[in-house]
Amino acid sequence: MARRIAEVTGWAVLLALGLGAAQCRGQARPDVAPPAAWVVPIPFDPRARLEPANPSEDMRFILQDRQINAENNETFYHEVRQILTPAGVNNGCLISVDYDPGYQLLTFHWARVWRDAAAQDRLNANDIEVGQRAPDADELLFSSKRSAILVLADVRVGDFVDFAYSLQGDNPVFAGRFCDTVQLQSGHSIQRLVTRLLWPSARRLYVQNHGTDLKYSAVRKGSLVEFTWALARSPALREEPSVPAWYQPCPWVQLSEFQKWSEVAQLALDLFTNTEPFSPELTRQINEWKALPGAEERALAALRFVQDEVRSSGPESGGSSYKPAAPSVVFERRSGDARDKTLFLVTALRGLGIEAWPTIVNTKFRQTVAALHPSAAVFDHAIVLASLGGRGYWLDATARYQRGPLAVRSWPNYGYGLVVGPRTTELTPIAPSPVLPRTTVTEHLRLGVSSVLVGPTNPDSQLKDQSVGFAVGTGYGMKGGESELKVVTVAEGPDAERLRERFATTSRDAIGEEDLHALAKFYPAIYETAPLVYTDDEQQNQVEVDQFYSIPNIWKQSPDQIVSKCSIYPVNVEAAMQPPANTPRAMPWSVPCPVHQICRVLVIRPMLGLAVPDDQTIQNPAFYFHRMVTVTRDQPLVTLEYEYRSLADAVWPEAFPTYMRQLDAAAGLMEYSITSY
Repeated sequence: MARRIAEVTGWAVLLALGLGAAQCRGQARPDVAPPAAWVVPIPFDPRARLEPANPSEDMRFILQDRQINAENNETFYHEVRQILTPAGVNNGCLISVDYDPGYQLLTFHWARVWRDAAAQDRLNANDIEVGQRAPDADELLFSSKRSAILVLADVRVGDFVDFAYSLQGDNPVFAGRFCDTVQLQSGHSIQRLVTRLLWPSARRLYVQNHGTDLKYSAVRKGSLVEFTWALARSPALREEPSVPAWYQPCPWVQLSEFQKWSEVAQLALDLFTNTEPFSPELTRQINEWKALPGAEERALAALRFVQDEVRSSGPESGGSSYKPAAPSVVFERRSGDARDKTLFLVTALRGLGIEAWPTIVNTKFRQTVAALHPSAAVFDHAIVLASLGGRGYWLDATARYQRGPLAVRSWPNYGYGLVVGPRTTELTPIAPSPVLPRTTVTEHLRLGVSSVLVGPTNPDSQLKDQSVGFAVGTGYGMKGGESELKVVTVAEGPDAERLRERFATTSRDAIGEEDLHALAKFYPAIYETAPLVYTDDEQQNQVEVDQFYSIPNIWKQSPDQIVSKCSIYPVNVEAAMQPPANTPRAMPWSVPCPVHQICRVLVIRPMLGLAVPDDQTIQNPAFYFHRMVTVTRDQPLVTLEYEYRSLADAVWPEAFPTYMRQLDAAAGLMEYSITSY
């Protein structure tokens, strides 16, 4: 659960990845020293009476004490945890601190193990390992942070691990403005939770509660005000599976020195302003783009270049670590992070006479950003607002697999963004993209004859409708013949981008094996009869994949061998509608949205095979489902049509039972059977 608060404090990643090499503080290793004089540590008494431990927990927190001195940009952290099980030993013995040596100094104060009320000192500077932190998938961007790790030896069940450290330094991207959060709950129980903030009385602090009515205490101490948030007990909050990314189950408090969004926009404007002249090479490239016939062609040329030719990278591999790199630098090295690529695209579009503005967004919290107080620590991604022909387009310089004209390109449902411009005063609503995902799978299935069928029925007749993908005679000359299956997948909009990326990053052999495995769950004996065919219509942003299979023994006989049944499944629709566990929920269920999946199965059956027409629709506030079965008279053709569309990105607890009931009803319509006698 701490992840939720970590996301809030990590929103600054977009604007605050550290300093350039010239500004690096250059701390080679963490220091070991006592806390600063302003710190008032909360002592730990190993003899104090504690509440009974929760038997479901491997480890519990006795104390989490965080103290912040905003005047000198220093934070002290003190934690005491108790190991409850052998599994808890593995996590409890590990102390890990993420920090950015570019602008932060890390100092460890102590690391102790309490056993039988006696403290054992375990802090040795030589035991602290510092390494590059792996990219955090939740943050979407790389950071220049490192991890300082201390593994304590001989930690046992029942021990208390007691450690403290301080971080000093503030990223100058904030220009001295303060942004932080106060955590009030996590996934573990906390016996005592305290946050203390020393704040200069001459500066204004804005405090906004989220999901809590906890009040702080404030005491004037000279030129400082001491704010304190304290909880005697913070119970563990178990996050239910599959909650929406924007949902914040943990109560927390937002702290900000920004009063208005215009102040945040001005701060970002200082970063996203290019002050360096173009290099001769970039000037030549822009002049080439200028020679294109129309404004959209010119915009697409610049967009395609930065998406395809400029490799996405983090600060450690060529991206800038403070201000976005100058467009000429990005053009020369052909790499950059999201900020570098955004500034390049904005500058290039303006050089082509197209109005363009950087816009910063939150990819996770989306529309809920509007409920937050203005803060620079709210955004994790940058896109571009470009105006062409009186219409605004939201462009993503990092969306490598987009294709086609602007009218067929899409953007995620960000909800709100902050346009980085001198006249910005509020967040700008970002309307949902009119280009929606859609995948249509058409299956052409010619059923082999069941062993209980006798034939031929009419060897001279042939289906006239060639839309089934092959000409089919209705006479069957062999018993137990294999069934032929051709699968045509057409992906449009964002689905085309995802499929295009899949083929760009995965071999065709591997894709064939993955898709065969997915089909084998329904048709165990299926095998591929020809290589797949991949077609990309970039102008329409549409991708088609044709695949060819044979299915032995698709008919399943009844025990008396009088009846055989063939079951058919809409694999893509069923995959999109995977139901959750039908358990009571207290938190919303996340629904991938928008999703639009269509499956058409054109079945050529033996004339003695019985198929029943059907037409059913299930409508829920969160989804739409339809199945229609058409049986062509006097022809062996049966057409199955399935459609699923998600209509909302979440189902709230009070609506969950109805949602599950209707989803189960739709799941019961997935399998369709043709019977032969």
